[in-house]
Amino acid sequence: MVVDHHWWWRFYPRRELTQIYLSAAIRSFAVSLISLFVPLYFYKELGYSLSDTLFFFVVYALVLGITSPFAAKFSARYGCKHSVLVSMPFHILFLLLLYLLPSSKIPLFIISAILGISLSFYWMGMHLVFRKASDGKHRGEEFGKKESISVLSTMFGPLLGGFLIKYMGFKIVFLLAAMLLFMSAFFLFLSKEEHVRYHFSLRTLLDRKHWKDALFFISRGSRIMASDVVWPIFIFVILNDYLSMGLLGFLLAGISALVLWLAGKFSDHYSRRKMLHYVTGFESLLWFLRAAVNSVGQVFGVSIFTSISYGLYESPAGALEYDRARGNETEYFVNREIFICIGRILILLVVLLTNSLAGGLIFHGIANLASFLF
Repeated sequence: MVVDHHWWWRFYPRRELTQIYLSAAIRSFAVSLISLFVPLYFYKELGYSLSDTLFFFVVYALVLGITSPFAAKFSARYGCKHSVLVSMPFHILFLLLLYLLPSSKIPLFIISAILGISLSFYWMGMHLVFRKASDGKHRGEEFGKKESISVLSTMFGPLLGGFLIKYMGFKIVFLLAAMLLFMSAFFLFLSKEEHVRYHFSLRTLLDRKHWKDALFFISRGSRIMASDVVWPIFIFVILNDYLSMGLLGFLLAGISALVLWLAGKFSDHYSRRKMLHYVTGFESLLWFLRAAVNSVGQVFGVSIFTSISYGLYESPAGALEYDRARGNETEYFVNREIFICIGRILILLVVLLTNSLAGGLIFHGIANLASFLF
């Protein structure tokens, strides 16, 4: 009898879009194990000042913006999936240096620069891969599904990460995240890369046609730092417990995942721009309310409403971004990434100059109104 030693291969996903979903989900889970707690790792565990902690994120945003054009050149020459693959060793090196930081004197700017390089190659490759694999007529549903699956995969990440950090320390979380990152890249290569020869020139950075959505992309960057850096530090003062923060992340991920999927499907049959504009005012109001919370109940209450508005906002906004990447996609995504990095830096500078985390949340509430221009 002939035994097929590769019977397990038939269970692997064949459709490229499904492979993208799985890759994004595994990476999101890996990153979620630690990302919610990174600002607190510097600020609370290692005793860095707030300005030093925020400086770390300023440098990573600056490096991300600077290296995005080079990531685009790499993707154009070697392929988008290979750009994603190249990002993984950098991200694992970033985690390794975080792991070694308590016992070494590694300058923070080196660690943050490595993170910036990793993210530039990852997002340039992933944006181009998804843009090519998705269908314009169903892009809202497909983007919503990708984000929903990614967010759903993060439900257990903060909870598990918070549990492991509380009872076993940060080191075990770094190691687990590193192993999962390499696994995420594997799924993208289940199908052979069809190399599309994108063209990219640094001269396009001076082309004003790419500047029309600049304020919107700046607000997107502001949102990333508000959600991933300013808000976690702000609420830890109130919650004062890693496990409570993990539980909050678990709850919000479940709500956001459901809303993202439903909003994505709806956006294929309704004006995505109108959907985005309808929810923008409510979204900004919630950021203003975040700046005013001062109790555990208020943190959970405003966070639940925020997770709903996030799903309603992100699905049409994300699909619209991919819709607009017509013509030369690399030019579009490089300019998008640079303006997003400007937004990242601006909100952190506001916090540093005002010495107020709440001021940063209010700043993003105002910046978010740029969505009306998109």
